Amino acid sequence: MAFKLVLASVLLSAALVSGDWSGSGQLTCYGHVDVTASFDAGANNAGPGSVQCVPREWDIDTGLGPEAMFFKSGGQEFEIWAWDYHPSWGFGDVMPTATCEGDLWYKTEDMGAGFCTPNLDKNWSGCGIVQCSGDIYCNGC
Repeated sequence: MAFKLVLASVLLSAALVSGDWSGSGQLTCYGHVDVTASFDAGANNAGPGSVQCVPREWDIDTGLGPEAMFFKSGGQEFEIWAWDYHPSWGFGDVMPTATCEGDLWYKTEDMGAGFCTPNLDKNWSGCGIVQCSGDIYCNGC
């Protein structure tokens, strides 16, 4: 019985551990971002720049879809969904964030996907879609 308790504790602790990840590849952000680029928004406009993806906690009562980040590096792919993290619940969840420096394009809207509207707080830091190929760092992944 004691062995089962120890094993359960170890497995639970391992599941709660999160770390950082870095690599080169492609990062796609759907949600709140901060873009630094010398060109206008639009999928036809692309060039060197940087993005910080800062998903907000998902709240079903807003009617918004969850924000997300998708990562591709070599043969590795993974995703982060805001609905999996709930820092406001007060038991340790920390929303992962990511940065990418490289070639990117961005849209200052969600193209009807429903994760930004009605949160149109733009400066351009705002809510939209960004795809960046370059050096990626994910905090809390």
